[in-house]
Amino acid sequence: MQRERPQLAGRDLLAKWAEVDGAAIRHNAEVIRRVVGDGVALMAMVKANGYGHGAVLAATAALQGGATWLGVSSAEEALQLRAEGLRARVLVVGWTPPTQLPALIAAGVDLTVWEPGQVEAAATAAGTLPARLHLKVDSGMGRLGALPAAVPDLVEAVERAGARVEPVAAFTHFADAEADPEFTRSQDAVFLVAVGEMRRRWPGLLLHAANSAAALGIPETRHDLVRCGIALYGYVSAGVEGEAELRPAMSLRARVTQVKTLRRGRSAGYGRTWVAERETRVAAIAAGYADGVHRAQSNRGSVLVGGRRCPIIGRVSMDQLTADVSAVEGVRAGDEAVIFGRQGDAWLGADEVGAAAGTISYEVLAGLSGRVPRLAVTDREGQPGP
Repeated sequence: MQRERPQLAGRDLLAKWAEVDGAAIRHNAEVIRRVVGDGVALMAMVKANGYGHGAVLAATAALQGGATWLGVSSAEEALQLRAEGLRARVLVVGWTPPTQLPALIAAGVDLTVWEPGQVEAAATAAGTLPARLHLKVDSGMGRLGALPAAVPDLVEAVERAGARVEPVAAFTHFADAEADPEFTRSQDAVFLVAVGEMRRRWPGLLLHAANSAAALGIPETRHDLVRCGIALYGYVSAGVEGEAELRPAMSLRARVTQVKTLRRGRSAGYGRTWVAERETRVAAIAAGYADGVHRAQSNRGSVLVGGRRCPIIGRVSMDQLTADVSAVEGVRAGDEAVIFGRQGDAWLGADEVGAAAGTISYEVLAGLSGRVPRLAVTDREGQPGP
């Protein structure tokens, strides 16, 4: 019998790594399922390599937590899940090149369409299996989707295609569910009017609109299916139902590589953007913008060292950053620094890191570089982040 490898094997050999807690993703899926109720299905959004967590790990954990659908952005992402043996329903929510349609249809992957030409291409590519279609309506996002006035043409194209296509669902995407519930409700109203004729023609058509913020915070938008991404990974707007129970699933860690004392007047980093106003203990840390640490954190962000928040000083460079560790006793090369995540009793979330860089938790998580190894772990403290 093959021996099970230790979960953290080789961590001590790494200069930087991300720890991904599949149990947290499973738990978050369970929280979402409980909040939305038994009559609403959950699509786990695992695009962008599972928001940086690893698509297969995230998908597997979410399905264990009660998700029954998986959402991706591209044909390549969908076919990766199939190649890894995942058989759940998969929807490509973005555009699909016509050359990829035969492989996706053969793999039983659902397709998004918003123009008659896309329906015709899917019908042409269909073989023994019909192309499973989700018709997308632009209700106010201003990106992909048929405007309400164009929906009748889309419906007619589906009917012309006949048995070569199967209309499975209609959906839309909200522009500001996190901050503007009223605009979100107005979008939902536009969507429901636009799909009225679809529902009359195809009574079994599924409707889906709600992202994480709407799924947890605007119950009337849940419809038949919710598409949750950021909540699955432990982050969502403060105060919505279930928010306090979510567990962030990833942390980013790196090694301290050198510690030195810089006297007053000495600088750290490119451009000399930080100059010591006093004698300062400075730690070099083996993570930079090529790993996903935003350069905008220069002289603004923090890291955790020795369970204390330590300010990032100087510019974040490609492979390294520097931090003021004067307040932490005994820091030395080889110690662990946390870019985001938990260290002892201290917590630094991806949302806070994003705020320091002028961005959001989504970009912090999804922007994690492919050169950073992902290690599957069980949450070492067994507790939520904040």
